[in-house]
Amino acid sequence: MNQLLIKALQQKILPAIVFHYEENALPVAEAFLSAGLNVIEIPIRTSVALNAISSIRKKFPAMHVGAGTLLKTDTLNDAINAGAIFGLSSSLNATICNAASEKKFPFIPGVMTPSEIEQAYDLGYDIQKLFPASQIGGASFLKAMLGPYEQLNIQFVPMGGINNVNMHEYHALRNVIAVGGSWLASKKMMETKDYKAIEATVKQALQQINNY
Repeated sequence: MNQLLIKALQQKILPAIVFHYEENALPVAEAFLSAGLNVIEIPIRTSVALNAISSIRKKFPAMHVGAGTLLKTDTLNDAINAGAIFGLSSSLNATICNAASEKKFPFIPGVMTPSEIEQAYDLGYDIQKLFPASQIGGASFLKAMLGPYEQLNIQFVPMGGINNVNMHEYHALRNVIAVGGSWLASKKMMETKDYKAIEATVKQALQQINNY
């Protein structure tokens, strides 16, 4: 397994935060770090995403900043140039997987079926993003994958429909390396600039994880 990804995911949670305004990026990152969380995924879904990656990397070098929704090689290259140190996608795209591999860029492809799990593994990826997790069975699906794929030691980062109420269901499974989600810094929190609420939410999530 990729050692950088293992280090980035060691706190067992990966916030996926969509920034609509660049002014939110540094305060959110600072709130995460103040709460004790040093990783963030920024999906490339808005015009400010790349600048957000760059500014967080420059201001907070201790933060593991990843880029999400990497659906094209151009976007992959843009994310790398912006300073992202790892990437994710919502789907299994062999072109993107191979491009990331060629660039030695730590990458987590998206899967949602046993066939895609095996295809991703054959492409060299044993850490995979399950998306959309809740819509395809959530923790029950991942539990069913334990038996067939334990021999391959595949680890999953489930995303989609996960929050502080149900994340313990996923963390209880030994094939889950981390859970992902956007609830740690909601759109409303960022619109109202309630960074203290973001910090408190992250602290609560980390405390729950430590209590498992």
